[in-house]
Amino acid sequence: MDSPNSSLTEDIKKRASQSKAMVTRYSRRNLLSEAKVWTLALFCGLLVGLAMAGLRACIVGIEFIGFGAENERITSAVTQLHPLRALLIPVIGGFIVSLLLYIGLKLGIRGDPRIGGIRDVIEARRHVLDRRGRTTPLDSMHMSLKDGVQTFLLAIVSLGSGASAGREGPAVHIGAVLSGFFAHRLKFTPAQIRALLGCGAAAAVASSFNAPLAGLLFAHEVVLGRYRTSDIGPIAVASVSGSLVTRLIFGNDAVFNPPNFDNPPIIFMLGTPFMGLIAAGLAIVMIRAWVAAPAVGSRFADKINIPHWMLPPIAGLIIGVFALAYPQVLSVGYEATATSIATGYSAIFMLILAIAKIAATTLCLGARFGGGVFSSSIFVGAMIGGVFGAVMAALTGHGDLAQSFFTLVGMGAISGAVLGAPISTTLIVFELTGSYETSAAVLISVSMATVIVQATLGGGVFEKQLRVDRF
Repeated sequence: MDSPNSSLTEDIKKRASQSKAMVTRYSRRNLLSEAKVWTLALFCGLLVGLAMAGLRACIVGIEFIGFGAENERITSAVTQLHPLRALLIPVIGGFIVSLLLYIGLKLGIRGDPRIGGIRDVIEARRHVLDRRGRTTPLDSMHMSLKDGVQTFLLAIVSLGSGASAGREGPAVHIGAVLSGFFAHRLKFTPAQIRALLGCGAAAAVASSFNAPLAGLLFAHEVVLGRYRTSDIGPIAVASVSGSLVTRLIFGNDAVFNPPNFDNPPIIFMLGTPFMGLIAAGLAIVMIRAWVAAPAVGSRFADKINIPHWMLPPIAGLIIGVFALAYPQVLSVGYEATATSIATGYSAIFMLILAIAKIAATTLCLGARFGGGVFSSSIFVGAMIGGVFGAVMAALTGHGDLAQSFFTLVGMGAISGAVLGAPISTTLIVFELTGSYETSAAVLISVSMATVIVQATLGGGVFEKQLRVDRF
């Protein structure tokens, strides 16, 4: 006859064996689930990289057809065009954009004619689960494949015809649409769908700037709004794979090629807090203008009794006038940004270009042209940073070095404050320059600017857009 102690021992062993088997089954299921996420992250990174290459190639192609521009050098091309052609290309582009918006309304893609952007991705991430705990279809949140196709077409026509906006906003939307589509169709969990939305966004940013670290941080900072250990791996895979596709197609060159800043003078660091204060003030103005622009455009359309989708040709005529006076502000403006980094403009001219870019981007956003604000904030930051650098050059006697240095600092500070992404923009500058000193200066300025903007407005441009959309 077995003793009570023997029976107890056997029972403990049996329960331990059952627990071990349960843990093993759970671990295997968890490992299989994680493997699916990582595999899809790699696939989506490659796919988004190809989509971004297609987006960029189409924009370049339309710029060549319209302006005769090669390799996104639209400023140089416009200066050699007949003035009437430079004036009319944005108008023609505006009519095509109007047609695309009208078709989108008829197909029921959107109730309000506008392009998809980063705010749609953030909204989708927040509402993957409804109030009853059910997975919400992404199609109901402007994240369907139809939305992605419309965003792609609006972006290439708008930016290719000279609309003053950025391609990164549409790129992030397209990337998240693609990754979210597969995640939802494969019945991933809400947490996994959120991670895959981040993967698409990261791959898009990494592809645009050839900066995989910045893509990884942007997805966490802006799209996901938090850092989660389990999300870092797949998002990193997507970011790197998207960047590799761009490098294979367009080469390993960075978007900008700044000079070497191995040992900038220590006095430059003393100027970075002041650059941060300037960046904060300007970012507040830009956010308020760009968030209010669509509502102002709607009121204008109602006042002159035209549908909202007919606004682009009217704005296109004004953009054509900009093309005659300041072609540097057309499209994404990276040629002019690169010129400012190379100290190719005077301080007065850079100040004029910054004001013109803010006005032109506000006009394009209000008129429903397709594009975002990422590139525009980089442009304005570079110009204002260049102006501040010219002042520092006069005070310190360091000439072009000071102007070029603060062009990069201003670029990171203003764009980071506008987007609410201080770490991402710092990493973009680091991946462009490879300079710890420059990155440290950017981090000081953008941190100050972001804190002031957050305290004043409660968030960056996307947070403000989402709050406006709710009312």
